[in-house]
Amino acid sequence: MGDRYVPRRHANIALLLQRPASVPLWSLPGIGHNGGPPLDLSGNAWIWRRAAAKAWKSPPREVVMQRLRRASRLGLTYRDISAALLDTGSYLETALLPLHELAGVSLRHDGSIDLRPDAVIAELLQRFEGRLFVVADAAVSGPVDARRRRQLEAALRERFGARIEGLLVLPFRLGQSMAGRAALLRRRLTARGLHRKECFWLGRTQSEQLLAQAAGLGCFKPLAGWFAS
Repeated sequence: MGDRYVPRRHANIALLLQRPASVPLWSLPGIGHNGGPPLDLSGNAWIWRRAAAKAWKSPPREVVMQRLRRASRLGLTYRDISAALLDTGSYLETALLPLHELAGVSLRHDGSIDLRPDAVIAELLQRFEGRLFVVADAAVSGPVDARRRRQLEAALRERFGARIEGLLVLPFRLGQSMAGRAALLRRRLTARGLHRKECFWLGRTQSEQLLAQAAGLGCFKPLAGWFAS
């Protein structure tokens, strides 16, 4: 519960990036802190710990097996699925994968798109059985107008077939606030008929993790742990 975005080893970094300007650095956990909660012996803390233990109590075997099958299809873990369900009430189903992680993109002499897929990610896509949308971030891949979007979609369909359901173009700007980026992502998901709580972001960076959290996505999954045994 509450652990679907920030791994404990990254807790200090997340606190530093998200802290209000009024919070001094010396008040944040120091080196050696394991990212856990403070030692609170109050009644409220006892109630929270009891509720958390009850929430994570093992459900019936049939429910566990159903979640494990779903997690296996999506390349997630049982804890990923369960944490998102407990926090949002929704099952994860749709992956959002940045274009720059999937393939390098360049223009050929004839003006067509040349895709150079990442071999590791392309292999993992063969095992994925959920819905998948590729995200083109204009701040990374450059502006994507209507013509280039059609070219990209055609190239993706040619290379990956029906495994990729669509392309989401996010015209992010350099220096744009995280709240602005999150609002834009939510609008793009709504326009495609996608429920944000059923989506999870596949990425590598801290900024992507914070974007997934700010947009209210069901989960952020590090690519290094996708389909990891």
